[in-house]
This record gives sequence, structure tokens and C-alpha cells, in this order.
Amino acid sequence: MNFLPRNRRVVTLLRLFWLVLSLWYEHFVFQASVRSCTWPKPKAVDQQNIDGPPPSHILIIADPQILDHRSYPGRPAFLTYLTRLVVDLNLRKNWRAAIAKNPDAVVFLGDMMDGGRMDMSDDEYEDYYSRFKDIFRMDKAIYQFYIPGNHDTGLQSRSVFSPLARSRYISHFGPLNNRASISNHTLLFFDAPGFVQEDYERAGQRKSFAEWRPKVGGPFEFVRTVGEVNDLDPAVLFTHIPLYRPDGKSCGPLREKGTIRPGVGFGYQNTLGKDSTSFVLHQMRPTVVFSGDDHDYCEHTHQSVISTPVNEVTIKSLSMAMNVRKPGFQLLSLFPATTWDNVNPTYAHVPCLLPDQLGIYQGVYIPCALVSLLIVIVAAVMRGRTSDHDKKHISKLPDPATNPHQNQTSVVCFGRRRRLLGLGCLFGNKGSRRASKRGLVQNILQDVLDIAVFPISIFVIVTVLIS
Repeated sequence: MNFLPRNRRVVTLLRLFWLVLSLWYEHFVFQASVRSCTWPKPKAVDQQNIDGPPPSHILIIADPQILDHRSYPGRPAFLTYLTRLVVDLNLRKNWRAAIAKNPDAVVFLGDMMDGGRMDMSDDEYEDYYSRFKDIFRMDKAIYQFYIPGNHDTGLQSRSVFSPLARSRYISHFGPLNNRASISNHTLLFFDAPGFVQEDYERAGQRKSFAEWRPKVGGPFEFVRTVGEVNDLDPAVLFTHIPLYRPDGKSCGPLREKGTIRPGVGFGYQNTLGKDSTSFVLHQMRPTVVFSGDDHDYCEHTHQSVISTPVNEVTIKSLSMAMNVRKPGFQLLSLFPATTWDNVNPTYAHVPCLLPDQLGIYQGVYIPCALVSLLIVIVAAVMRGRTSDHDKKHISKLPDPATNPHQNQTSVVCFGRRRRLLGLGCLFGNKGSRRASKRGLVQNILQDVLDIAVFPISIFVIVTVLIS
């Protein structure tokens, strides 16, 4: 039995507040964050009114790195599972905002799956890959290109890395090294982890790049083959591992923290070596380079290892779990070089930043939930005081034993009009206080549940829609 009246007006207002709040932060904020992010075009196109073929639009995605049960070995199984669900949902929302740009092609810069290189059964890998494809759904008419990351195929010889990692990658994502032609541009997709591994072997045998006889079909052979082809089209190089730059070199204003520093660790290498970078740039002669792996944004111009300056852009990770507060993606426009007689540049690109999902949880949902709870409690207590005021009036009623003519009196008891028959509407002072406390707690809990059903429903609806 509830002994205190419900605070319907407070509940209604808070319901409306959470309805608007959850709709905005679970759906509309992702669309709004990239609404002003449009496909770019070079200044040369603005300055010259030249008719010609339309540009090709390429969406670049870096390091989605979908999690599995190995991603956080120190966490309890349930917390790991919950983390995976939250991160998957964030990836779906981010991907939905990105693919809404209607690209002609999508390039994934490696590390598609966090544990793709790990030793596992074929069935587990198939389930893992299916989860990736389910998150990143797209129209079949959109060209899809992938390059391997160190989390996909491994880097360095480790017993926990599967010997099948590279063959699994090839059978599911395509060739390790590849090239394509779009809008009179040559796109070069480079197996950087494989190149690093082969470069270790070259250095171990103390052979120069000219002396080294690369493996057939390997990344060294791919680089040399590109260098031997007399291709006049501008080249765009896509590599998972960034190229060498001096230690401590600035990454520009869009960087969240620090810079990219050379380093090697368990299954990773932060950048290619200085000599290796020079070899790659001289052979491939790219107009621009796009890289991943670092998770944060970085712009760098390579000048010390090659005579012609080459710009490299390291793309932000699309995932909230990669130690960046604002994930992102890159929009690249390629204009046919013949459109304005090879006027440079023939490309333009722009980063697009997505909402800070962790900031939404910590800076919006949690504070608003605490304030809402406080409002419900205060409203319930204030209502309880009104009921206590009614009790005082009841205690002053005449005793029916001494005044039998007043043994039936109409009073207001806990906000409701009732007929008193001898014993009154109270169960004694102690009993009434305990009943009042129980009623207060019950009403607070019921109000909280009534309010929470709205954001929970929005969360479920958004999850179902984007899934």
C-alpha cells in the first residue's frame, strides 16, 4: 500500500526532459556533428570554372578495431562483454554518420578487428568477421578497399599470433598489397606490417635495399614494381603504419595530445624506419599519404627523406575505445587530372570529428541522472511534509469514546478524503511513521522507474534501428 501521493507533475516534466535528452545524444548529435563536414574540393576548382567529369568521393576509415574477449584480459568477463556491447553500438552510430556521406568508395586503413591476428578456430574467426561486416554495412555498389594492420595479420613472430592470420586476411578482406585507378589517380594499398617484417630480415642479413631479393608477392616486390611502372597519374598511398618523421615533430592543431614518436613493442611499430621511408617514397612517388595505427590525428610533411615534399595525414580512429575522446574519419575528393590540365592539387581532403561518447556518458547522462534523482527525492519529501501537516489535524480530533456524537468524522488523510470509524486512519504513531517511510521509498523508486523507461526505450529503439 502506498501511504504517500505520487508526484505526477514532476515525473511528467522529467520524462519529457529525458525523452529530448536521450533522442539528441543517442541519435541527432551524431548527425549534427558531421553536418557541416562536406566533400572538399581544391582551391583550383573554386578559382576556375571548368566543366569536366565529377570528382570521386572516398571515405577513409582507420582502426575500428572491434573488440573481442581478449581485448581487456584484466577485466571480468561480464564487464568485458558490456564494454564490447557499448563500443559496438558507438561504432554503429559513428559508421551510420559516416556512410551517410554517400561515398563512391571506402578505404579501411587496417586493424579492422582487435584480435584478428590471434590464434583461434575457424568458426570463431568467421563469427568475428561476420560481426565486423554486420557493423559496417554498405551498399554493394560502393567500392571497398582494405589494407592489413598489425592487429589483422600480426607483426613480429609471437606464439600467440596465428600462423593462419595472413591467409585468413586474404580470404576475407582481399590481397595484402593492391592498386586501383579512380578518377585518373592511382591508389596504392600497402602492406606495411609485412614490409616491416621483411625489412627486419633484410637488416638482419645486412643487405642494402638494392642487394635485397624480396619474396615473390611480398610488400618489397610490390614497392619495386610500382617504382618500375611509368605511371603519370597522381598516386595516393594508403599505409597502416605511418612513415618516419623526426622525434617530437608536431602533428598540428587537430591532435588531441602528444605526437607520433618512433617506437617498437609487442606486436607493433609506431613508424617505418628512416631509410625504409625514403625507399618507399622514392619508389612509389605518392602525391599524398594516408596512414592509421596511431588512432589520433596528425599532419606531417616529409622533406628530410625525399627532395619533393610529400604530405602525410594520419587518420583518427573511428572507435571510442582507442584513447581518443573524439573519433573521426576522413573525406577525400579526387578530381580527374585532365579536368584542369593537371593543375595541382588534384585532390582535397578534410577530417570529420564525431561526438565524445565517453564525455556524453560522464558529462551529461551521469550528472543529469543525479540531478533528476535529487529532484524526485526533494519532491517526495516535500509532499510527505504536506501529509505530516494533515496528521497533526487528525490528532486533534475529539475522542469518540467521550464524544459519541462525533464518532464518524470526514477528514483528509494523506491527501485523500476518508471516513474515520473509531480508530481513525492512523495505525498509531510508530506504525504510521514506518508506513510513511516505506511509502516514501516506494514512491521514489516508482518515479525513477517511470522516468527511466523513456531513455531506456530510446536507447533500445536506436540500437534496433542501426542494427
